[in-house]
Amino acid sequence: MSGAEAAPVTRFERACLALALALALVLLWPLRHYITDDTFIHLQYARRLAEGHGLVFNVGERVYGCTSPLWVALLAAGMTIGIPGLALARALGLAAALGSVLLFFRLTRLTLRTPEFCGLATLAWAGHAWMLRWALSGMETPLAVALTLAGFVSLSSGREVASNALTGTLWGLAALTRPEATFLLALWGVLLLADCGGKPAPRWISGVAPPLVIYGGWLLFAKAYYGTPWPQTLAAKTAGATGLAYQITNLWRQLKIVGATDGLLAMVLVAALLGGRKRVAGGKERLALSLLPWGWLAGVPVLYAARGVPVLSRYLLPLLPVLGWLAWRTAERAWVGTNPDPARRRRATGFAGLLAAFVLAQNLVVYGTEVVPHVRSFSAGLERSLVLWGRWFGAHAPRDAAIATPDIGALGYYSGLRIVDLAGLVTPDMVPLLERESPEDVVSRLSFASFARPEFVVDRAPSANDLARRSPYARCLTPLGHASVPNLGIARPGEAVYTFYRVEWDCYDAMHAGR
Repeated sequence: MSGAEAAPVTRFERACLALALALALVLLWPLRHYITDDTFIHLQYARRLAEGHGLVFNVGERVYGCTSPLWVALLAAGMTIGIPGLALARALGLAAALGSVLLFFRLTRLTLRTPEFCGLATLAWAGHAWMLRWALSGMETPLAVALTLAGFVSLSSGREVASNALTGTLWGLAALTRPEATFLLALWGVLLLADCGGKPAPRWISGVAPPLVIYGGWLLFAKAYYGTPWPQTLAAKTAGATGLAYQITNLWRQLKIVGATDGLLAMVLVAALLGGRKRVAGGKERLALSLLPWGWLAGVPVLYAARGVPVLSRYLLPLLPVLGWLAWRTAERAWVGTNPDPARRRRATGFAGLLAAFVLAQNLVVYGTEVVPHVRSFSAGLERSLVLWGRWFGAHAPRDAAIATPDIGALGYYSGLRIVDLAGLVTPDMVPLLERESPEDVVSRLSFASFARPEFVVDRAPSANDLARRSPYARCLTPLGHASVPNLGIARPGEAVYTFYRVEWDCYDAMHAGR
């Protein structure tokens, strides 16, 4: 596809790219201490792998609770040679986030004709609030974004067999980083086949063979190692989440997440399309290039809603640079056209400057009012609660003890003890219970006693010692202490209090027998 790539990089583009990288670094500085509990799930799997125990959370328990095997493998490789896991995760996230800025710039140069649009679009992406939020969290999200963008760069760069092979390879790696990228692979295979006239031509084979080896090989390994090719997360996160009303609420939640940072770009995209001035991509294009971005944007939210997955901003983040790219590309064709006179180009550049300024302003508002306050309060709360108590259990609990908890990462990583996951992520036996009972009832009735007898149980509630008040087995529970987190997320801003108990199972058996 012809764009600005054939021309040398202009001074304006270089200035915008340098400013974009500098802006990202400046905005990331206040977020440098961000941690989430899920970060420690990856780190626990990575540490077990580095120690030679295999790809497991609890030693000896092969449960596919890790949805990002590539991220875990990278962390394990660094931990094997002595690099601290959390520092490595943050460094990799930073590299991937800055890499996404460079990749977005290259994508615009391949597909846009106006240097000013390329530079301004890149600058707008560098200030994206959700990308900034997750860049230093230690999560796999920035890598998933970078690999997704890299695939679109490869797809846009030419029609050669090598380009198809590289695109398939990058998206195969993306699928090993975030599970929803398997949908991207499926779209890629179908649309590439359509480009080849429905026949498995060499171009199609070159595009699908690498991801078939990469991701197909992983699925075969997962089936042999875990007994299933599908992560336990799919069952755990959707337990109890059914019904049309829930699906509509789920879609609305996703729209609010996207609208908070990309609402203006989405409106520009829709307005330019409805204006009908130009097709999104001028000229004749392959179906894989013209339709795949749209299928990616529309399909993933629908799949999330259909599956009942409770969506966070990081789940949608790999879609958002594609949304931004399409918006800028469509706006350029609507405002500039194919053969603009100088006056029209100047006006279009002015519009682009205003758009970039408003998009940045929109994201900086979200960054300042939601991202930074949440990152600071949540990270400090997690340090004072699950991290602190994980270290306490590691120092004081017997090595053969187990902890039942709804949030498993920090407690498992810092204590080194076996974890009974009350959310079902690494404890599959919990899922049938959660499909019949609420999480609160499962804990209050100690329903997991049928398959696990942990020495300690952690209750997450609005107030301290809540389990001791609501459980019929309260006299079997000895409170050890409690700690609070100001909010568990932007979607759940209320305070959560973790209370830690020792469980007397002889007392439970006596009471249970009398019922």
